Amino acid sequence: MAKLSEILKERGYVYQYSSEKIEEITDGTKRTLYLGIDPTADSMHVGQLQGMMVLRRFVEDGHKLIIIVGGGTGMIGDPGGRSAERNLLDSATVEENTEALRKQFQKLLGGVDFEMINNVEWLAKLNVIEFLRDVGKHFTVNAMLQRDFIKERIKDPEKGISYTEFSYALLQAYDFFHLHENYGCDLQVGGSDQWGNIVSGVDFIRRRTAQAGKTGDTVYAFTWPLLADKAGKKFGKSENGTIWLDSKKTSAFQFYQFWLNVEDDSLQEYLLKMTTLSRAEIDAVLELHKRDKKERHGQQILAREVTKLVHGEEEAGKAERVSQALFGEGNLGELDEDELLMLKMSGTSQAVQMGMNITDVLVSTGLASSKREARQFIRDKAVHLGIQIITDQDRTLQKSDFYSGVALLKRGKRNVCVLVLS
Repeated sequence: MAKLSEILKERGYVYQYSSEKIEEITDGTKRTLYLGIDPTADSMHVGQLQGMMVLRRFVEDGHKLIIIVGGGTGMIGDPGGRSAERNLLDSATVEENTEALRKQFQKLLGGVDFEMINNVEWLAKLNVIEFLRDVGKHFTVNAMLQRDFIKERIKDPEKGISYTEFSYALLQAYDFFHLHENYGCDLQVGGSDQWGNIVSGVDFIRRRTAQAGKTGDTVYAFTWPLLADKAGKKFGKSENGTIWLDSKKTSAFQFYQFWLNVEDDSLQEYLLKMTTLSRAEIDAVLELHKRDKKERHGQQILAREVTKLVHGEEEAGKAERVSQALFGEGNLGELDEDELLMLKMSGTSQAVQMGMNITDVLVSTGLASSKREARQFIRDKAVHLGIQIITDQDRTLQKSDFYSGVALLKRGKRNVCVLVLS
Protein backbone atom coordinates (compact mmCIF):
# COMPACT_ATOMS: atom_id res chain seq x y z
CA MET A 1 0.00 0.00 0.00
CA ALA A 2 1.30 3.43 -0.97
CA LYS A 3 2.32 5.84 1.77
CA LEU A 4 0.25 8.97 2.31
CA SER A 5 3.15 11.20 1.23
CA GLU A 6 3.35 9.31 -2.07
CA ILE A 7 -0.39 9.63 -2.66
CA LEU A 8 -0.39 13.36 -1.92
CA LYS A 9 2.54 13.96 -4.27
CA GLU A 10 1.06 11.83 -7.06
CA ARG A 11 -2.27 13.64 -6.84
CA GLY A 12 -0.65 17.09 -6.90
CA TYR A 13 -1.85 18.07 -3.45
CA VAL A 14 1.51 19.15 -2.04
CA TYR A 15 2.45 22.83 -2.05
CA GLN A 16 4.16 23.86 1.21
CA TYR A 17 5.02 22.09 4.45
CA SER A 18 6.92 23.12 7.55
CA SER A 19 9.24 20.11 7.96
CA GLU A 20 12.40 19.23 6.02
CA LYS A 21 10.60 16.27 4.47
CA ILE A 22 6.88 15.82 4.00
CA GLU A 23 7.20 12.23 5.22
CA GLU A 24 7.83 13.57 8.72
CA ILE A 25 4.33 15.04 8.70
CA THR A 26 2.33 12.42 6.83
CA ASP A 27 3.94 9.01 7.37
CA GLY A 28 4.48 7.10 10.60
CA THR A 29 2.98 9.11 13.46
CA LYS A 30 -0.80 9.44 13.23
CA ARG A 31 -1.56 13.09 13.82
CA THR A 32 -4.54 15.17 14.81
CA LEU A 33 -5.01 17.75 12.09
CA TYR A 34 -7.41 20.58 11.64
CA LEU A 35 -8.85 22.68 8.87
CA GLY A 36 -10.50 26.00 9.59
CA ILE A 37 -13.38 27.39 7.55
CA ASP A 38 -15.20 30.67 8.09
CA PRO A 39 -19.00 30.39 7.80
CA THR A 40 -19.30 33.28 5.36
CA ALA A 41 -21.82 31.36 3.21
CA ASP A 42 -24.23 28.48 3.72
CA SER A 43 -22.38 26.32 1.21
CA MET A 44 -18.88 25.54 0.04
CA HIS A 45 -17.93 26.02 -3.61
CA VAL A 46 -15.91 23.87 -6.01
CA GLY A 47 -12.74 25.80 -5.19
CA GLN A 48 -12.91 24.19 -1.72
CA LEU A 49 -13.51 20.69 -3.02
CA GLN A 50 -9.81 19.91 -3.43
CA GLY A 51 -9.35 20.50 0.29
CA MET A 52 -12.09 17.98 1.05
CA MET A 53 -10.28 15.39 -1.05
CA VAL A 54 -7.03 16.03 0.84
CA LEU A 55 -8.81 15.62 4.18
CA ARG A 56 -10.29 12.31 3.02
CA ARG A 57 -6.80 11.05 2.22
CA PHE A 58 -5.51 11.96 5.69
CA VAL A 59 -8.46 10.36 7.49
CA GLU A 60 -8.35 7.21 5.37
CA ASP A 61 -4.68 6.90 6.38
CA GLY A 62 -5.64 6.88 10.05
CA HIS A 63 -5.15 10.52 11.05
CA LYS A 64 -7.74 12.26 13.24
CA LEU A 65 -9.60 15.24 11.76
CA ILE A 66 -11.00 18.32 13.44
CA ILE A 67 -13.00 20.90 11.48
CA ILE A 68 -13.02 24.35 13.03
CA VAL A 69 -15.93 26.49 11.98
CA GLY A 70 -14.92 30.09 12.53
CA GLY A 71 -17.95 31.37 14.38
CA GLY A 72 -15.59 33.83 16.06
CA THR A 73 -13.13 34.61 13.28
CA GLY A 74 -15.98 34.59 10.76
CA MET A 75 -17.32 37.75 12.41
CA ILE A 76 -14.00 39.42 11.57
CA GLY A 77 -13.02 38.06 8.17
CA ASP A 78 -9.71 36.85 6.82
CA PRO A 79 -8.06 39.59 4.72
CA GLY A 80 -5.87 37.12 2.82
CA GLY A 81 -6.35 37.33 -0.95
CA ARG A 82 -8.92 40.11 -0.66
CA SER A 83 -8.77 43.55 -2.16
CA ALA A 84 -11.39 44.90 0.23
CA GLU A 85 -12.70 44.14 3.70
CA ARG A 86 -15.61 41.69 3.80
CA ASN A 87 -18.83 42.52 5.57
CA LEU A 88 -19.04 41.34 9.17
CA LEU A 89 -21.59 38.62 9.90
CA ASP A 90 -24.11 38.64 12.71
CA SER A 91 -24.28 35.68 15.11
CA ALA A 92 -27.58 34.35 13.73
CA THR A 93 -26.19 34.17 10.17
CA VAL A 94 -23.02 32.51 11.43
CA GLU A 95 -25.09 29.86 13.26
CA GLU A 96 -27.24 29.11 10.21
CA ASN A 97 -24.23 28.87 7.91
CA THR A 98 -22.38 26.66 10.39
CA GLU A 99 -25.16 24.09 10.48
CA ALA A 100 -25.38 24.01 6.68
CA LEU A 101 -21.60 23.49 6.41
CA ARG A 102 -21.73 20.70 8.99
CA LYS A 103 -24.10 18.72 6.76
CA GLN A 104 -21.91 19.28 3.70
CA PHE A 105 -18.79 18.06 5.47
CA GLN A 106 -20.59 14.93 6.61
CA LYS A 107 -21.56 14.17 3.04
CA LEU A 108 -18.33 15.11 1.29
CA LEU A 109 -16.05 13.28 3.68
CA GLY A 110 -17.76 10.04 2.77
CA GLY A 111 -19.02 9.20 6.23
CA VAL A 112 -15.60 9.21 7.90
CA ASP A 113 -15.39 10.28 11.53
CA PHE A 114 -14.42 13.84 12.31
CA GLU A 115 -14.97 16.39 15.03
CA MET A 116 -16.50 19.77 14.29
CA ILE A 117 -15.99 22.65 16.71
CA ASN A 118 -16.96 26.31 16.62
CA ASN A 119 -14.09 28.57 17.70
CA VAL A 120 -16.52 31.07 19.22
CA GLU A 121 -16.53 28.66 22.20
CA TRP A 122 -13.13 29.93 23.30
CA LEU A 123 -12.62 33.18 21.38
CA ALA A 124 -15.73 34.74 22.94
CA LYS A 125 -14.25 34.15 26.38
CA LEU A 126 -10.97 35.93 25.70
CA ASN A 127 -10.08 38.90 27.85
CA VAL A 128 -8.62 41.62 25.63
CA ILE A 129 -5.86 42.53 28.11
CA GLU A 130 -4.82 38.91 28.56
CA PHE A 131 -5.00 38.31 24.81
CA LEU A 132 -2.69 41.22 24.03
CA ARG A 133 -0.30 40.14 26.79
CA ASP A 134 -0.26 36.39 26.10
CA VAL A 135 -0.73 36.33 22.34
CA GLY A 136 -0.03 39.74 20.86
CA LYS A 137 3.46 40.02 22.33
CA HIS A 138 4.59 37.03 20.25
CA PHE A 139 3.87 38.83 16.97
CA THR A 140 5.84 41.72 15.49
CA VAL A 141 4.19 44.32 13.32
CA ASN A 142 7.33 44.28 11.15
CA ALA A 143 6.80 40.64 10.19
CA MET A 144 3.07 41.03 9.60
CA LEU A 145 3.64 44.00 7.30
CA GLN A 146 5.81 41.81 5.05
CA ARG A 147 2.82 39.72 3.95
CA ASP A 148 1.95 40.37 0.34
CA PHE A 149 -1.79 40.86 0.80
CA ILE A 150 -1.22 43.40 3.58
CA LYS A 151 1.29 45.29 1.44
CA GLU A 152 -1.25 45.47 -1.39
CA ARG A 153 -4.05 46.67 0.84
CA ILE A 154 -1.88 49.35 2.48
CA LYS A 155 -0.82 50.69 -0.93
CA ASP A 156 -4.40 51.80 -1.61
CA PRO A 157 -5.31 54.64 0.79
CA GLU A 158 -8.96 54.30 -0.21
CA LYS A 159 -9.14 50.72 1.04
CA GLY A 160 -6.37 50.08 3.52
CA ILE A 161 -6.83 47.40 6.15
CA SER A 162 -8.60 47.70 9.48
CA TYR A 163 -7.10 46.67 12.79
CA THR A 164 -9.88 44.08 12.96
CA GLU A 165 -8.67 42.25 9.87
CA PHE A 166 -5.03 42.84 10.78
CA SER A 167 -5.64 40.87 13.97
CA TYR A 168 -7.05 37.84 12.15
CA ALA A 169 -3.71 35.99 12.07
CA LEU A 170 -3.43 36.27 15.86
CA LEU A 171 -6.84 34.71 16.38
CA GLN A 172 -6.08 31.88 13.97
CA ALA A 173 -2.78 31.23 15.73
CA TYR A 174 -4.63 31.13 19.03
CA ASP A 175 -7.07 28.59 17.54
CA PHE A 176 -4.14 26.31 16.73
CA PHE A 177 -2.72 26.77 20.23
CA HIS A 178 -6.09 26.00 21.86
CA LEU A 179 -6.51 22.83 19.81
CA HIS A 180 -2.93 21.78 20.55
CA GLU A 181 -3.42 22.22 24.29
CA ASN A 182 -6.90 20.70 24.55
CA TYR A 183 -7.12 18.18 21.69
CA GLY A 184 -3.52 17.22 21.00
CA CYS A 185 -3.68 18.82 17.55
CA ASP A 186 -0.25 19.00 15.92
CA LEU A 187 -1.02 19.78 12.26
CA GLN A 188 -2.94 22.57 10.53
CA VAL A 189 -3.80 22.26 6.85
CA GLY A 190 -5.29 24.61 4.28
CA GLY A 191 -4.95 26.22 0.87
CA SER A 192 -1.72 27.98 -0.05
CA ASP A 193 -3.29 31.39 0.64
CA GLN A 194 -3.38 30.38 4.33
CA TRP A 195 0.33 29.62 4.62
CA GLY A 196 1.20 32.85 6.43
CA ASN A 197 -1.57 32.42 9.00
CA ILE A 198 -0.76 28.74 9.55
CA VAL A 199 2.99 29.17 10.10
CA SER A 200 2.21 32.06 12.45
CA GLY A 201 0.39 29.49 14.55
CA VAL A 202 3.32 27.07 14.33
CA ASP A 203 5.72 29.76 15.57
CA PHE A 204 3.32 30.96 18.26
CA ILE A 205 2.90 27.48 19.74
CA ARG A 206 6.66 26.99 19.83
CA ARG A 207 7.19 30.30 21.63
CA ARG A 208 4.19 29.97 23.94
CA THR A 209 5.07 26.45 25.08
CA ALA A 210 8.76 27.12 25.53
CA GLN A 211 9.97 26.88 29.10
CA ALA A 212 13.13 28.39 30.45
CA GLY A 213 16.03 26.60 28.83
CA LYS A 214 13.73 24.25 26.88
CA THR A 215 12.59 24.03 23.25
CA GLY A 216 8.92 24.69 22.61
CA ASP A 217 6.46 22.16 21.19
CA THR A 218 6.79 21.28 17.51
CA VAL A 219 3.66 21.36 15.39
CA TYR A 220 3.32 21.34 11.62
CA ALA A 221 1.83 23.14 8.65
CA PHE A 222 0.73 21.73 5.29
CA THR A 223 -0.93 23.48 2.34
CA TRP A 224 -2.20 22.48 -1.07
CA PRO A 225 -2.03 24.66 -4.22
CA LEU A 226 -4.99 26.83 -5.08
CA LEU A 227 -6.67 26.14 -8.40
CA ALA A 228 -7.17 28.72 -11.13
CA ASP A 229 -8.39 28.61 -14.71
CA LYS A 230 -6.21 29.35 -17.74
CA ALA A 231 -6.90 33.06 -17.41
CA GLY A 232 -5.77 33.01 -13.80
CA LYS A 233 -9.31 33.55 -12.52
CA LYS A 234 -10.20 31.97 -9.20
CA PHE A 235 -11.38 28.41 -9.69
CA GLY A 236 -15.08 27.77 -9.31
CA LYS A 237 -16.42 30.75 -11.18
CA SER A 238 -18.49 30.56 -14.34
CA GLU A 239 -20.34 33.04 -16.52
CA ASN A 240 -23.27 32.63 -14.16
CA GLY A 241 -21.24 33.08 -11.01
CA THR A 242 -19.88 30.80 -8.31
CA ILE A 243 -20.30 27.02 -8.66
CA TRP A 244 -21.66 25.95 -5.27
CA LEU A 245 -21.78 22.46 -3.81
CA ASP A 246 -25.35 22.95 -2.58
CA SER A 247 -27.85 21.86 -5.23
CA LYS A 248 -30.23 24.65 -4.16
CA LYS A 249 -27.62 27.22 -5.23
CA THR A 250 -26.14 25.33 -8.19
CA SER A 251 -28.23 22.49 -9.61
CA ALA A 252 -26.74 19.04 -10.18
CA PHE A 253 -27.12 19.62 -13.92
CA GLN A 254 -25.29 22.97 -13.82
CA PHE A 255 -22.62 21.36 -11.65
CA TYR A 256 -22.23 18.51 -14.14
CA GLN A 257 -21.96 20.97 -17.03
CA PHE A 258 -19.20 22.92 -15.28
CA TRP A 259 -16.98 19.84 -15.26
CA LEU A 260 -18.09 18.75 -18.72
CA ASN A 261 -16.74 22.02 -20.12
CA VAL A 262 -13.22 21.95 -18.66
CA GLU A 263 -10.32 22.30 -21.08
CA ASP A 264 -8.32 19.27 -22.21
CA ASP A 265 -5.11 20.60 -20.70
CA SER A 266 -6.73 20.62 -17.22
CA LEU A 267 -8.32 17.19 -17.51
CA GLN A 268 -5.57 15.13 -15.93
CA GLU A 269 -5.13 17.55 -13.02
CA TYR A 270 -8.84 17.54 -12.17
CA LEU A 271 -9.17 13.77 -12.49
CA LEU A 272 -6.31 13.40 -10.03
CA LYS A 273 -7.42 16.07 -7.58
CA MET A 274 -11.21 15.91 -7.71
CA THR A 275 -12.03 12.21 -8.03
CA THR A 276 -11.40 9.01 -6.11
CA LEU A 277 -10.43 7.12 -9.27
CA SER A 278 -7.15 5.21 -9.01
CA ARG A 279 -4.14 6.30 -11.03
CA ALA A 280 -4.57 3.25 -13.28
CA GLU A 281 -8.22 4.16 -13.92
CA ILE A 282 -7.27 7.77 -14.67
CA ASP A 283 -4.57 6.67 -17.11
CA ALA A 284 -7.16 4.49 -18.89
CA VAL A 285 -9.58 7.44 -19.08
CA LEU A 286 -6.89 9.70 -20.56
CA GLU A 287 -5.91 7.05 -23.11
CA LEU A 288 -9.55 6.68 -24.20
CA HIS A 289 -9.87 10.46 -24.39
CA LYS A 290 -6.81 10.79 -26.65
CA ARG A 291 -8.31 8.46 -29.25
CA ASP A 292 -11.05 10.98 -30.09
CA LYS A 293 -10.89 14.25 -28.16
CA LYS A 294 -13.97 15.61 -29.89
CA GLU A 295 -16.10 13.03 -28.08
CA ARG A 296 -14.87 14.44 -24.74
CA HIS A 297 -14.83 11.04 -23.03
CA GLY A 298 -12.51 12.36 -20.33
CA GLN A 299 -14.76 15.29 -19.47
CA GLN A 300 -17.80 13.00 -19.34
CA ILE A 301 -16.14 10.70 -16.82
CA LEU A 302 -14.81 13.64 -14.80
CA ALA A 303 -18.25 15.26 -14.68
CA ARG A 304 -19.92 12.00 -13.68
CA GLU A 305 -17.41 11.19 -10.93
CA VAL A 306 -17.35 14.64 -9.31
CA THR A 307 -21.13 15.05 -9.53
CA LYS A 308 -21.56 11.59 -7.97
CA LEU A 309 -19.19 12.60 -5.16
CA VAL A 310 -21.04 15.83 -4.37
CA HIS A 311 -24.67 15.08 -5.28
CA GLY A 312 -24.89 11.31 -5.16
CA GLU A 313 -25.03 8.62 -7.84
CA GLU A 314 -28.73 9.11 -8.62
CA GLU A 315 -28.45 12.84 -9.30
CA ALA A 316 -25.26 12.30 -11.29
CA GLY A 317 -27.08 9.78 -13.48
CA LYS A 318 -29.93 12.20 -14.08
CA ALA A 319 -27.56 15.04 -14.97
CA GLU A 320 -25.70 12.75 -17.37
CA ARG A 321 -28.87 11.62 -19.16
CA VAL A 322 -30.19 15.19 -19.44
CA SER A 323 -26.84 16.35 -20.82
CA GLN A 324 -26.87 13.50 -23.33
CA ALA A 325 -30.38 14.51 -24.43
CA LEU A 326 -29.27 18.12 -24.87
CA PHE A 327 -25.89 17.70 -26.51
CA GLY A 328 -25.66 14.08 -27.58
CA GLU A 329 -27.81 11.44 -29.15
CA GLY A 330 -30.15 11.10 -26.17
CA ASN A 331 -33.92 10.84 -26.63
CA LEU A 332 -36.46 12.88 -24.63
CA GLY A 333 -38.61 9.77 -24.41
CA GLU A 334 -35.92 8.15 -22.28
CA LEU A 335 -36.16 10.82 -19.57
CA ASP A 336 -38.39 10.49 -16.50
CA GLU A 337 -40.41 13.32 -14.95
CA ASP A 338 -37.57 14.47 -12.66
CA GLU A 339 -35.15 14.53 -15.58
CA LEU A 340 -37.59 16.47 -17.76
CA LEU A 341 -37.92 18.99 -14.93
CA MET A 342 -34.12 19.20 -14.71
CA LEU A 343 -34.09 19.79 -18.45
CA LYS A 344 -36.60 22.65 -18.13
CA MET A 345 -34.55 24.17 -15.29
CA SER A 346 -31.23 23.81 -17.14
CA GLY A 347 -30.99 27.51 -17.97
CA THR A 348 -31.45 26.88 -21.70
CA SER A 349 -35.26 26.82 -21.86
CA GLN A 350 -37.83 29.16 -23.43
CA ALA A 351 -41.61 29.16 -23.42
CA VAL A 352 -43.20 28.86 -26.89
CA GLN A 353 -46.65 28.46 -28.37
CA MET A 354 -48.02 26.00 -30.88
CA GLY A 355 -47.99 27.28 -34.45
CA MET A 356 -44.97 29.60 -34.08
CA ASN A 357 -42.80 29.87 -37.19
CA ILE A 358 -39.44 28.11 -36.83
CA THR A 359 -37.49 31.17 -37.99
CA ASP A 360 -39.17 33.28 -35.31
CA VAL A 361 -38.34 30.63 -32.70
CA LEU A 362 -34.68 30.55 -33.77
CA VAL A 363 -34.44 34.32 -33.28
CA SER A 364 -36.37 34.45 -30.00
CA THR A 365 -34.21 31.69 -28.50
CA GLY A 366 -31.00 33.41 -29.56
CA LEU A 367 -29.96 30.54 -31.84
CA ALA A 368 -30.03 33.05 -34.69
CA SER A 369 -29.43 36.79 -34.56
CA SER A 370 -31.98 37.58 -37.28
CA LYS A 371 -34.60 35.95 -39.49
CA ARG A 372 -32.16 36.20 -42.36
CA GLU A 373 -29.53 34.26 -40.42
CA ALA A 374 -32.18 31.76 -39.29
CA ARG A 375 -33.18 31.05 -42.90
CA GLN A 376 -29.51 30.59 -43.83
CA PHE A 377 -29.04 28.06 -41.01
CA ILE A 378 -32.09 26.16 -42.32
CA ARG A 379 -30.74 26.18 -45.88
CA ASP A 380 -27.44 24.82 -44.53
CA LYS A 381 -29.37 22.00 -42.79
CA ALA A 382 -27.89 23.09 -39.46
CA VAL A 383 -31.19 23.20 -37.57
CA HIS A 384 -32.71 20.19 -35.79
CA LEU A 385 -36.06 19.96 -34.01
CA GLY A 386 -35.64 16.81 -31.97
CA ILE A 387 -34.01 14.31 -34.33
CA GLN A 388 -35.57 15.91 -37.43
CA ILE A 389 -33.55 18.17 -39.74
CA ILE A 390 -35.54 21.31 -40.55
CA THR A 391 -35.50 22.15 -44.27
CA ASP A 392 -38.71 24.20 -44.58
CA GLN A 393 -38.38 27.88 -43.63
CA ASP A 394 -42.16 28.11 -43.24
CA ARG A 395 -42.28 25.21 -40.81
CA THR A 396 -44.34 25.82 -37.65
CA LEU A 397 -44.28 24.15 -34.26
CA GLN A 398 -46.63 21.15 -34.09
CA LYS A 399 -47.96 18.96 -31.32
CA SER A 400 -45.96 15.97 -32.59
CA ASP A 401 -42.72 17.92 -32.05
CA PHE A 402 -43.18 17.81 -28.26
CA TYR A 403 -42.81 15.13 -25.63
CA SER A 404 -44.61 15.94 -22.36
CA GLY A 405 -44.68 19.56 -23.47
CA VAL A 406 -40.94 19.70 -24.20
CA ALA A 407 -38.92 19.81 -27.44
CA LEU A 408 -35.27 20.36 -28.28
CA LEU A 409 -34.24 22.92 -30.88
CA LYS A 410 -30.61 22.66 -31.96
CA ARG A 411 -28.31 24.69 -34.22
CA GLY A 412 -25.28 22.59 -34.82
CA LYS A 413 -24.26 20.22 -32.03
CA ARG A 414 -23.58 22.52 -29.07
CA ASN A 415 -26.18 25.26 -29.52
CA VAL A 416 -29.41 24.04 -27.93
CA CYS A 417 -32.59 25.48 -26.51
CA VAL A 418 -35.32 23.62 -24.62
CA LEU A 419 -38.74 24.60 -25.95
CA VAL A 420 -41.51 24.44 -23.35
CA LEU A 421 -45.14 24.75 -24.41
CA SER A 422 -46.88 27.57 -22.58
